[in-house]
Amino acid sequence: MEATGVLAVGETTAAMAYVKGRQGVSPRQMKVILVVCMLAVGIPVGAWLSGSWFAAAMSVEFAILGLGVGLVAIQWLIGPSMRKALAERGQAYEQPLTLRLTPEALIYDLADVTMTARWPSVTDLFQTRKYWVFLVQSSAIVLPRRFFTTPEAERDFIVEAASRMTEAARARSPDAARIAGG
Repeated sequence: MEATGVLAVGETTAAMAYVKGRQGVSPRQMKVILVVCMLAVGIPVGAWLSGSWFAAAMSVEFAILGLGVGLVAIQWLIGPSMRKALAERGQAYEQPLTLRLTPEALIYDLADVTMTARWPSVTDLFQTRKYWVFLVQSSAIVLPRRFFTTPEAERDFIVEAASRMTEAARARSPDAARIAGG
């Protein structure tokens, strides 16, 4: 059984934010913590130094606004610069991906790269809004949900994958169990 489609550069990285969230602190949570710390430390220290709570609050709020604008600018610049760097190396921005389920392994075939993960090395399978993520030891194999033409095709693929995983891995994969049961 296999799922095939096109994967864009950086798409796996976006999906990995969810993996980080499941295993600790996600990038989104890190940003919230940073803003809260800027407020919690910046306003009292600014008020102490300037003698004005209002001036301290305004300076911290403008710093947060600057941080937000900087993050948007970085995101806006990354796409074109990454496409240019790939083009200079003769690599495509989008690559064909096929994920195959065999009795022995999960096979990830992305253009000129093929990775094989034996089923005992697959430790988790979970769903995000746009992806299915197979955790394979300390790495992740990302399968975009858009690769499936119907919900039934998606369900069949996930049920088949889960059936090949170890019992312990299935126990750590409630999303796959939910799909299999529904």
